[in-house]
Amino acid sequence: MLLTLRKLLCILLFLPILNNIGIAQNRIQKAEELLPNTKGEERIALLNELSNLYWDANPDKSIEYAKEIVILNSNDPEAKASSLYHLGNLYRKINNYRLALDCHTQVLEIRKTKPDPIALSASYNNIGEIYKILNKFDSALLNFNTALEIRKKEGNQKGIAYTLNNIGSLYWLKKDYSNALEFYLKSLEIRLKLGDKSDIASSLNNLGNVYKNLDKYNKALDYYNKALKIRKELGDKSLIAYTLNDIGGIYWRLNNYNESLRFYNQSLELRKTLGNRRNIAATLKNIGTVYKDLNELDFSLKHYNESLKIYDEIADIKEQANVFSLIGNLYQAYNNFDKSLEYHKIALNLHKKLGNVKGIAYSSNSIGKILMNYYKSEEAEQFLLEAFKNANLSNDRNLQKTTAENLFEYYSNQGDYKKALQYYRKYSNTQYDSIMDQLSKNKISEFEAKYEISQKKDEIKSLKEYSRMQAILIYLFITLILSAGVIGYFVKKNIKIRKEATIALTSKNKELEEINSRLQEIDLVLRDSNLTMDKIFNIISNDLREPFDELKRISNHLVDSFNEPEIEKQLKLAQEIRELSSHVNDLVENVLLWSASQAGKTKYIPSTFSIKEILNRSIQILSGPIIEKNIKIIFNMDSKSVAYADIAAISEVFKNLLSNAIKFSYPEGKITISANEKKYWIELEISDEGIGMSKSNLNKIFRLDGNYLALGTAKEKGAGVGLLLCKEYIIKNGGKIWAESEEGKGSSFYITIPKSEKLMDSVPKIPSA
Repeated sequence: MLLTLRKLLCILLFLPILNNIGIAQNRIQKAEELLPNTKGEERIALLNELSNLYWDANPDKSIEYAKEIVILNSNDPEAKASSLYHLGNLYRKINNYRLALDCHTQVLEIRKTKPDPIALSASYNNIGEIYKILNKFDSALLNFNTALEIRKKEGNQKGIAYTLNNIGSLYWLKKDYSNALEFYLKSLEIRLKLGDKSDIASSLNNLGNVYKNLDKYNKALDYYNKALKIRKELGDKSLIAYTLNDIGGIYWRLNNYNESLRFYNQSLELRKTLGNRRNIAATLKNIGTVYKDLNELDFSLKHYNESLKIYDEIADIKEQANVFSLIGNLYQAYNNFDKSLEYHKIALNLHKKLGNVKGIAYSSNSIGKILMNYYKSEEAEQFLLEAFKNANLSNDRNLQKTTAENLFEYYSNQGDYKKALQYYRKYSNTQYDSIMDQLSKNKISEFEAKYEISQKKDEIKSLKEYSRMQAILIYLFITLILSAGVIGYFVKKNIKIRKEATIALTSKNKELEEINSRLQEIDLVLRDSNLTMDKIFNIISNDLREPFDELKRISNHLVDSFNEPEIEKQLKLAQEIRELSSHVNDLVENVLLWSASQAGKTKYIPSTFSIKEILNRSIQILSGPIIEKNIKIIFNMDSKSVAYADIAAISEVFKNLLSNAIKFSYPEGKITISANEKKYWIELEISDEGIGMSKSNLNKIFRLDGNYLALGTAKEKGAGVGLLLCKEYIIKNGGKIWAESEEGKGSSFYITIPKSEKLMDSVPKIPSA
């Protein structure tokens, strides 16, 4: 029911629309003060205003006001439908899908009495979306198809594309990617004709999701990047953040953790500016997973806990449970099985509270697997059985496969070959390809044989006491086995023919996909190589030419000065030649080392060493400029600190970082070297009080295309390749490097170095002779 313009303006006089949160609170306060004394349409308008104001800040309060609106509109079917629609969306927002479905079903029944095709199709579509979330795919598809039929009759192309997209997402959730692609592409075709860039970007992003799940990461990246470009043109920060998050996920799957973190952090920054706490928590969770794979326990836990705190504050129990599961996996990776069980059990209780069968299956399976593999506990059986039961209820084929495989392993370890065979068959039935490979057949045959032997032990022991009838039964049993073998032979032959036909039909398509994938990979490599060569040629053509020209000039002056009696002038020129020669030597050495590392010719041989000892060697090498500038070196670290890395590479890193600190320090300045002992790493900080850098220049220093060069306080020169070498060496040794700086206040460079061999998985191992 709508207010007259006069009444609406009267209410809005008390509720001025302003942008900051403080004024929004004033609007709420004024509306709530007016509420007890208002009736009729004015009360409905106030309730609606309050429900909208509380939408993000306090959904429960928003629902309270929305319920009263439904009651007040009970005598007006059209108004009641609108208020129920609003209430249903609120329930959906807080993940109460049962009540959301109830509201939208009532809306549908009202709309059926006064057919409005647009509103009616929207109701069917909403109900389909809720059924999709509840994994009731048949009901979801039925409602989507009804909405699609209505929209086709009305010629509503935008609505048709939207529903086709929903059907595609339904098949995507079912992991039926061929149908998902079909409907996503149909939706995209319509959207391209309509020219709605926002919808086009949505379709492109969805196609990226399909190829991500098909492990076609280059194709997925291509679609994500196309979607990102459009969304940046439109300036939709929320959707930009979604796509950045998706791209971060692709790089995580490619084990390119630095790129993954870069995109995840970009997404996080955008989401923080938008203030959507649920999305912020989701990205923090993703970043925590990347740090887990980087073996950085502290950083991983920090991000998981930040995510958990937000989910707790917004009362999202399902996501809390998911994060508890991730923390359980984290502790399991570090062999802390007691802690891992503790967190998986918390997750399981939360999933049971929600009735989330998929979550129950996952958590029960994790607990059962730990109890089976590490505690050898019979208690594992009840958790594995619960996992299998709920996996079947969830219709998640991957979970069905995993839980059946674990039960097969459990019962085979117990020697119960009958049950082991039973679950192995169930595991095999979950495969997408109905044709079993020979290995699976051999495994089944092996366990069938073991089962038959265990079943027939008593019969074999008393075989001599059996009568002729038992012998006949054995012969019949053998005959049956032989018959089964003959049948199996023809079945196998038929399967082989079908398989060969399938391979023949799909081989060309796969071949083209592989060629395209390889071309894209080659393109990326060539781009990186071109960038590297451009940098090298730039150094050779510019940065080397200038000092050699300067050497030539100074040398000429030196030669001319021998005709003069001024020994001081000759000494000064000789010192300039020495300094330039040293600069050129450092430059050439860094370029050669960096180029060798880029070409993969550098061997890394990690070993344990004293950090203080290697630092002292670097300081000794750089003693000349230290003395000339009278710089004080301050150590703030334990002299016993040791690390595990390639000594030659780390020495070059120390030398370059200290050289830069000296170069940009003022005379009589100081350089502080600090070490912070972490559980698994040593974090080293080299800070100076020199000229510092702007934020924009700070972002360029570790990039190949940064082109940032600066003169030292004594006009010392550099080509910028030293920090590239530092980054290359630190990453190859399993660490990280970053910097902080402020103009006029100096710079601090940080590196992490592993403390033990266990954390050196990323370091190339030298093959044994």
